[in-house]
Amino acid sequence: MERNSSIELYRIIATLAVLVFHFNGWLVGGMPKHFDIDHISVFRISQAIIESCSCICVNMFLVISGYFGIHLKFQSVLRISLLLLFVLVPFYVIDCLVYDKTFLYKEFVRQFMVISSGGYFVQCYFLLMLFSPILNSFVEKYERKEGLYFVLLLVLVEFWFDCITHTDYMGFRYGFSALHFIIVYMVARYVNLYKQELVKYKKEYWIFAYLICTSIILLMYLSGVNYIWQYSNPIIILSAVCSFLPFIYNSFYNKWINWIASSTLAVYIIHVNVPFYNVLVEYDTFILTHYKYPTYLFLAALGVICVFIISIIYDKIRLIITDPILKYVMCLYNSRLNGKACS
Repeated sequence: MERNSSIELYRIIATLAVLVFHFNGWLVGGMPKHFDIDHISVFRISQAIIESCSCICVNMFLVISGYFGIHLKFQSVLRISLLLLFVLVPFYVIDCLVYDKTFLYKEFVRQFMVISSGGYFVQCYFLLMLFSPILNSFVEKYERKEGLYFVLLLVLVEFWFDCITHTDYMGFRYGFSALHFIIVYMVARYVNLYKQELVKYKKEYWIFAYLICTSIILLMYLSGVNYIWQYSNPIIILSAVCSFLPFIYNSFYNKWINWIASSTLAVYIIHVNVPFYNVLVEYDTFILTHYKYPTYLFLAALGVICVFIISIIYDKIRLIITDPILKYVMCLYNSRLNGKACS
């Protein structure tokens, strides 16, 4: 079954949003926690606007996963593991050679433990995959109001303990947690369940709602509210859902969109791991320091595009190597299940 290219296009946009979000803040030292009203500049205002538009990036991926539902399969876990293996291991070797670091065999071996070495997103998503059969069963059992109210209650609980009281021992961690991944996944499952009711509204309404959410996030930051950018902010969750809904109205197929979208996870993993990450930090800091802001925006956008293209190319080359491995392992796995020899 061919994937809907409308959703795959949204997946590409989500990936670009991650890159923009990181270039705009993380790579240059992060966003200031407080907006300095006494030292207003074009840079800080523009940075806040871009951050408000792109801060939904991780939730965008979770909404896609929740809308379609994750179906836990050995092949899916193996596919992600092979991707991580062919990023983490060679990147560690390159990092040692380029930055003249001491090669540690223990660290080298640790890179082969791909799930535990892949960063927070991979670890949280892996746990989400493990819990997905239970979560899917919950939605099937509590299809309508009871389940929806419970999920909305979870959103409010996360909001209260993570955004208001900042209670660390609850485990929400500003959205960098498996609990948050589960909550947004469940929200999106119910979006799918209520899609017939949702598509009765014009898709322009959802675009407008996304812009309203973005404006609220921006105004909250400019007015001095703390912890605006965290993924657990319910307005950011709502904004991600609103940004997704216009893409479910139409269905079409484009092989190039699907071909590119199939490697978007690689883009995320590649650009957050050293030494690639170190190069991006140096580049982003250099252009911000040495050029006027309009030129910086152009060069940063160019950097986002280059990172995206390079990562896609790397992953397509990687697939030439790993696809035969994946097919062989799956052949052995299926032969054990079916009791037939692997042909």
